[in-house]
Amino acid sequence: MSILCVIIGHLWGGAGTSVLLSAFGVHVFFVLSGYLITSLLQKERSRDGRINLLAFYRRRCFRIFPAAFAYIFAIALLSPSSRSGLIYAVTYTVSYHPTGVPLVFQHLWSLSVEEQFYLLWPLALLLGFRQRAWIAWSAMLAAAGFRLAVVLNLLHLPVDYLHFSFPGTMDSIAAGCLLAIYEPQLRARCSWMVEHGAISIAMPLTAWVLETSLWGNLSAFWGAVPILIALWVFLLVERRDWILNNPVASTFGVLSYSLYLWQQPFAAERRYPAMLALLLIAACATGSYLLIEKPMLRMGASIESRRKRTETPSATLVPTD
Repeated sequence: MSILCVIIGHLWGGAGTSVLLSAFGVHVFFVLSGYLITSLLQKERSRDGRINLLAFYRRRCFRIFPAAFAYIFAIALLSPSSRSGLIYAVTYTVSYHPTGVPLVFQHLWSLSVEEQFYLLWPLALLLGFRQRAWIAWSAMLAAAGFRLAVVLNLLHLPVDYLHFSFPGTMDSIAAGCLLAIYEPQLRARCSWMVEHGAISIAMPLTAWVLETSLWGNLSAFWGAVPILIALWVFLLVERRDWILNNPVASTFGVLSYSLYLWQQPFAAERRYPAMLALLLIAACATGSYLLIEKPMLRMGASIESRRKRTETPSATLVPTD
């Protein structure tokens, strides 16, 4: 759903609608990312009594880097005019230069934010696991304060930092982290919401209305939007509706990362008719998944399996208490 919002926004949205719909899709993705990564790390600590940072970063490298670098270098090779933004693309700093790089690399701002999250959050859990909820709530408050300071020009930063920087968007990721942390309590206290399908429809609509209303100078209050999205994700996980659990939806999910990477040159630049752009995006994403993503994920899983077989107790990085 996140990647479809981005693609639809880029292909068919007007100037304002395109930004809002794409931004909403990215916020949903950030919430999902925070939820999934936190859930996995919590399960690892519960199962093994520790969080293995090296194993986490190794998995992320196999998951993120190959397809991303393949896209970056393919674009740089085929489009010499894009090479001015190459240094920001390969160092994952586009989030601090979102409009200062060529359009074909501008969407990598969200991947830059993700990489900063991957660097900081596992380390925070390693050092302060019992304070993880407090850390996530602090991140939400800090994001709101940061956006307010940018709006009031207290930090003398470009207004782009409101929407594209890690400090400006980290409350969306933090909301997903909080969902993973409080999921047992939500399941115990909010099970009645799961039974009403209308709530699952009203939740994202309310989040969308709030986001469009708060897009301007009230952006400091965006934190309400990711909280609603997180609750919506909770309902979808609990309900397991067929519309999000069928072969077509699963295929979109599998291809979502490559779709995210390759939609930009065909959708955002709008050089092609919409249907042709969709075909080109699908072809490139499928090729990226089959030729790069899938083999590299298989290789990473093989390395992880061998590591677990040879690991000794002395490799433990963090005790249970």
